[in-house]
Amino acid sequence: MLPTSTLDILLAAVPPLAVLMLMVGFRWGGGKAGTTGWMLALVIAILRFGAGDDVLLWAHVRSLFLTADVIYIVWMALLLYLVVRHAGALQVIADWFTGLTGDDVLRVLLLGWVFTSFLQGVGGFGVPVAVVAPLLVGLGLSPLQAIVVPSIGHAWAVTFGSLGSSFIALLGVTGLDAGFLSPPTAILLGVSAITCGLLAGFAYGGWSGMRRAFPAILLIGLVMAVGQYILATNGLWNIASAGGSLAALVVGLWVARWPRFNQQSATPIEKPQPEPTTDRPRPSFPLAIAGYATLAILAVLLTGVIPIKNAVGQVKLTISVPETTTALDWITPATPDLGLRLLNHTGAVLLYSALIAYILYRRRGYFEPGAERAILKGVVQKGIRPSLGILTMVAMATVMANAGMTRSLAVGLSQAVPASLYAFVAALIGSIGAFMTGSNTNSNAVFGVLQMDTAGLLGLSVSMVLATQTSAAAIASLLAPAKIIVGASTVGMSGNEGTVLRALLLYGGLLIGIVAALAFVLLQLGY
Repeated sequence: MLPTSTLDILLAAVPPLAVLMLMVGFRWGGGKAGTTGWMLALVIAILRFGAGDDVLLWAHVRSLFLTADVIYIVWMALLLYLVVRHAGALQVIADWFTGLTGDDVLRVLLLGWVFTSFLQGVGGFGVPVAVVAPLLVGLGLSPLQAIVVPSIGHAWAVTFGSLGSSFIALLGVTGLDAGFLSPPTAILLGVSAITCGLLAGFAYGGWSGMRRAFPAILLIGLVMAVGQYILATNGLWNIASAGGSLAALVVGLWVARWPRFNQQSATPIEKPQPEPTTDRPRPSFPLAIAGYATLAILAVLLTGVIPIKNAVGQVKLTISVPETTTALDWITPATPDLGLRLLNHTGAVLLYSALIAYILYRRRGYFEPGAERAILKGVVQKGIRPSLGILTMVAMATVMANAGMTRSLAVGLSQAVPASLYAFVAALIGSIGAFMTGSNTNSNAVFGVLQMDTAGLLGLSVSMVLATQTSAAAIASLLAPAKIIVGASTVGMSGNEGTVLRALLLYGGLLIGIVAALAFVLLQLGY
């Protein structure tokens, strides 16, 4: 029987708490902190939770495939970034956004909140921050700000983002209908969309910047929220984040023309050093964004158009993972086709986009001699360190899940408070799952049934509790060390992920608290 004693629950909490303490308190990098958490998880899984050799073996096989899934994205995002950068297109994009409006805060929000959310709608794990952070550095933000702003900005879009992959996982494990779950989820995430904009504005411009941009944030955020709700509740939840963000981007470009946002603001930022002048031609703005436009188009075609998705999705690297059982009878179900999609994976979409952008830029002479070698060398140098950090974080999470530690921790939390306060526990459980695995999808897969069963036993609205689970997990994914590693890799902050996590912790905690409080109020009102 799965252990649920106080000691078992406390021991199950040790690895993730150790990672949090080491990264936030001691500012360790993701690799060192992840290795420590992994070792702790192994020892506790063996000595207390009865994980034998087969459990640990197949847990690590799972972790290798999950790590490959993420690293594929990391390396290809780096490739696209370096192709764009070496062609001089990054500076062109930054200059365009600089000229779009005289208000620094609105300029940063259009890129770090609205555009990042759109990329989350069509992209996936870590891609929005990895793509946008270098662009924000081009606008003059520090590397730390360039990670913090889009991390906050896109969090609301995660559940219905990646063409609804996280929501699909929730539907799959619970067996419930999308029409039942999408309304409360869209409500919680809609409020989060506005809050994410406000906090992203504060993270960049402080109180004065946020107040100055408040009318724009409110209008753009309402368009996001309403657009998402309409799409999600009318069967189009797989494009709810992308559609809501695209509508908000159109409105945002109109707002940028308002007189109040065409006066130069005085937000203090450190302007980047201008790139040295060369005789190379510079791409036009449409050509500069060609790689990112291609990314959005291919993401929709390859993962959203079912016939194309099914055709290219047949090419996979797969392995059959058997069912495993611990000495305490915790069963991890078999996965007959654990694998990695090769042709319509998010990493593949990034690769295609990078190659198309490279061909366009090469034919027009935008690269200096030796650019190809510099690009490939940069991918390797910037990719190795975060890859090792992701491997250890994912290994810790899979060992805990396969040993029953994650489930034990969640069961303990669910029994800790009365039914009237369960909204806060539901949010905490969802957050823990996303923090450890870096994925809203994984959190829903692991905890969806637990949350559904607990809501039924406590006499609470199942749809609202599950909406709280996935909404809190979406927000908490911005705090996940594995995801932070991805963003940090593109702006030269590999090894400083602890500093990033420290900066994000207050924002993420506040957003999760708002989701929990709103769910609590709605449950009290009899939703």
